[in-house]
Amino acid sequence: MSVILKYNKYILMFIGAIQLTRFSPEYLEPILLYEYFVFIAFCFFLGILEDFFKPSKKTNIVVRLAIVICSLVLLITSVSLHATATIIFSTVMFIAISFSVFLEIKQKD
Repeated sequence: MSVILKYNKYILMFIGAIQLTRFSPEYLEPILLYEYFVFIAFCFFLGILEDFFKPSKKTNIVVRLAIVICSLVLLITSVSLHATATIIFSTVMFIAISFSVFLEIKQKD
């Protein structure tokens, strides 16, 4: 049972990525869709690294910083395109992942 729960997040992330490709209404800009893909890919990469390979603290921080940069780019793009839901999502993700990077750095010291 614990094996199913361990791999459940990868199944859900894969289904989410597939649904994101199928969800492309005419008001959704393609650049936002591509940025969501990059954001999901980095999150997926971080999850795989942490679960299977046990990366070093530096590698973990670098991948989290890449996720922060992706969320910041997503925020800037969504502000320029006036996409309200994406602005809210990217702001929350930027704050949350920046805080996780801060906690990771503080834990290192």
